[in-house]
Amino acid sequence: MIIPMDRVRRACRIRHPIIRESLAELIGTATLVFFGDAAIANNMFIGTTATVVNVPLGYATALALAVYVSGGVSGGHVNPGVTLGMCLTGRCDLNRLLPFTIAQFLGGFLGAALTHGLFFDVFQDDSHHTSGLYAVFATYPNGFISTGGAFLDQAMGTAMLLFGIMAVTDRRNMEVPKGGVGAAIGLVLFGVITASGFNTGAALNPARDFSPRLYSYIIGYDNVFKAGDHFFWIPLVACYVGAFIGAYLYFFCIEVHHPDELEETPAGLELQMTPADVKVTRPAPSHGHHNGGFRDDADYSRSGGYPRDSRHQRGAGYPRDPGYPRDPDYPRSDAYRDDRYS
Repeated sequence: MIIPMDRVRRACRIRHPIIRESLAELIGTATLVFFGDAAIANNMFIGTTATVVNVPLGYATALALAVYVSGGVSGGHVNPGVTLGMCLTGRCDLNRLLPFTIAQFLGGFLGAALTHGLFFDVFQDDSHHTSGLYAVFATYPNGFISTGGAFLDQAMGTAMLLFGIMAVTDRRNMEVPKGGVGAAIGLVLFGVITASGFNTGAALNPARDFSPRLYSYIIGYDNVFKAGDHFFWIPLVACYVGAFIGAYLYFFCIEVHHPDELEETPAGLELQMTPADVKVTRPAPSHGHHNGGFRDDADYSRSGGYPRDSRHQRGAGYPRDPGYPRDPDYPRSDAYRDDRYS
């Protein structure tokens, strides 16, 4: 091996847990925004009529990938609203709220920069910034929707998203396998976008909307904060409101009502259980030192075990059947040494 990778890992590994997890949130959010905005740009430039499916599918895939990238380190929130909901319901420490939020907004900005770099030549053709290419980076409402309607749309959409995420990540509910959590959350996002994307574009994530919007302003699109009757503040506020509602709705309606005893079976699942699902546990038998480490019990079944001396009463002390050899590799003290077994 040319480069000792174990040494590199030890040298580069971040020891502080909050810094390490915040970095994972930054990279995860950048992944989400880059793949998602790139899907929007690609469909916009091609001019396909399948945008109504391609964009939600692209962002759902981006979210699934982002969760897989960062989930094992930080939980894969990649959304300040999700972090708020997890903190409010006790699934995440409150001291993670601020650093995760900062990392997510920085990640959104980085993802927008990566999208700009991927389609740099296309944006260079729009040197006067007169086209609608700014819509690649952020969401904008339809002209007919009011401010109140847009706020309600974002609040309800984010509540739906949080409600689904809480259900998928609830280990005491349907026990979604760890490897399937990312795909399940991406499917939830796909459903929410296809259900409400027509109104405002379904941002559902302050870091996904505000940071790319700020980046588009920096590269020359001056009207991004004025468009849609100053729509930019709605994803910032309404998504937090929706996250609060969605997280507590699941918490108080579902999560707190899980049975405390593991023996209780949820309704509708008892008929699906088979005898293989019922596990009978027994206490591990003790290994006595006085008989050379062999098991000295007759209460449990043996598989090819040793015979017991019928003349020896249970509970009595040593000796055992002298016809049975002891384990020569088992360490024994002088207090229990017996020359007959030597």
